[in-house]
Amino acid sequence: MPESELKIALQREGEAQVRDFWQQSETAVATRRQEADEELLRVRGETDRQLQAKAAVLSNTLRFAAQSRVMACHLRAEAALEERLLLLAEQLLPALAGTDRASLWQALLAELPAADWTTLKIHPADRQQAGRDFPAAVIDSDEALGGGLIATSADGMLCIDNSLRCRLRRAWPDLLPQLLGELRKRVDNHETADTDTTG
Repeated sequence: MPESELKIALQREGEAQVRDFWQQSETAVATRRQEADEELLRVRGETDRQLQAKAAVLSNTLRFAAQSRVMACHLRAEAALEERLLLLAEQLLPALAGTDRASLWQALLAELPAADWTTLKIHPADRQQAGRDFPAAVIDSDEALGGGLIATSADGMLCIDNSLRCRLRRAWPDLLPQLLGELRKRVDNHETADTDTTG
């Protein structure tokens, strides 16, 4: 084979090998690029899932904390309202007792067991009747009682609180839900009432 033909053949072989090398390189690069894109998508998906999970946990934590604060605030407001209602009810006791104090006094007195009652605490308006029914007793007055009496025996072993204040406090757990229900109804009716008078 002449030298020129050998040269041409080698040159063609070299060019074919270079083309083949470049084709293999481009295929490898394309494959690696696809793998890198897939890995990037996988990592992004995993990162998104982790972020969503963390966001959900944070959201639930914040929602729970907010609900807890709202509940605590609600309970404090309700407790304050209950206390104010009880104080208001206690302030109304003398007026309620005032309609027929003598009959009320006799009814509450009749509930006392037989004993040597030597010390009494009463509402000031009941002093005359207490002096009549317990002439030898030491009598102290307290407007907060509303009516009725607190009687203590001579030996101090027996003390009976049969005052209106005490009776109100015993009945309060039953009265309060009814009062709150009525109060909510009135507030709701007030909020939904049409107050627009411009019409």
